[in-house]
Amino acid sequence: MRIRHPAALAATGAAALLAAAPAGEADAQLLGGARDRPELMHFSDCGHCPEMVVLPPGSFEMGAAPGDPLTDTVELPRHAVEIGYRFAIAAHEVTFAQWDVCVAYGGCSFGGDDLGLGRGDMPVVGISWNDAVEYVIWLAEHTGQPYRLPSEAEWEYAARAGAEGPHYWTGGGERGCAYANLADLAAQEVNTDWDVVQCDDGFAGNSPVGSFRPNDFGLYDVLGNTWEFVEDCWNDTYDGAPADGNAWLAGTCAQRVVRGGASNSVPVDTRLSSRAGANVGERTTFDGFRVAVSLPNN
Repeated sequence: MRIRHPAALAATGAAALLAAAPAGEADAQLLGGARDRPELMHFSDCGHCPEMVVLPPGSFEMGAAPGDPLTDTVELPRHAVEIGYRFAIAAHEVTFAQWDVCVAYGGCSFGGDDLGLGRGDMPVVGISWNDAVEYVIWLAEHTGQPYRLPSEAEWEYAARAGAEGPHYWTGGGERGCAYANLADLAAQEVNTDWDVVQCDDGFAGNSPVGSFRPNDFGLYDVLGNTWEFVEDCWNDTYDGAPADGNAWLAGTCAQRVVRGGASNSVPVDTRLSSRAGANVGERTTFDGFRVAVSLPNN
């Protein structure tokens, strides 16, 4: 597994707890079309629920892009995946405000630890995969909808949004500061020995969700900000991986896959194919998640 930077960034300030409104007050609240893809519907199942984006069926090549010099063996073999169903995935990483509502309702047993990085609309961090599962179980019970963690294949399909290269923007990693919060010149001012991209995204640590440009599906922060838990067990390669979008529930299931890199991630980790593993009970500064929900009539 890839080794990630230790948690060592400066504080960014705190924000207030989001008021906990009962589910149903904003059931299936339509939020209009995606900002860049109006045919993609956005919805939220309650006033404090994540904003969801409905993704169409589709196929893609999963894994390292041909010719990518930063390819790792864990990203291979590149293989075709066919997702023959619609599903919805959150436009943003789950925030501390949303997490704190789950805690207030008794659905999440751990309050989370921002470790000085800030709460409110900051992505929830300092939690484990097990904690994230508590949240999706609570959200499913709270809304009556089948919320869950995305599979790794669903995550990459959503993150790529049709892109075939290492990023969902064109050009090299140095253009990433407009699209992602990653290890950059701002972070290097705090951590002088880091390998960084040669641009400045304005944040030495985590940033409020949605601070950067989205991908073509209207999803924010799929690269950078926080590593994101998915459902899949850890495997060292893609040999034998499902090709239909389902989670891979064989392998080392005491470790689960994290995707997307974080605000402290070096360029090799802020690519669409980069992947790592995390122990299910491990709570770290830079692991968070976004939710998915199955849709009827798939």
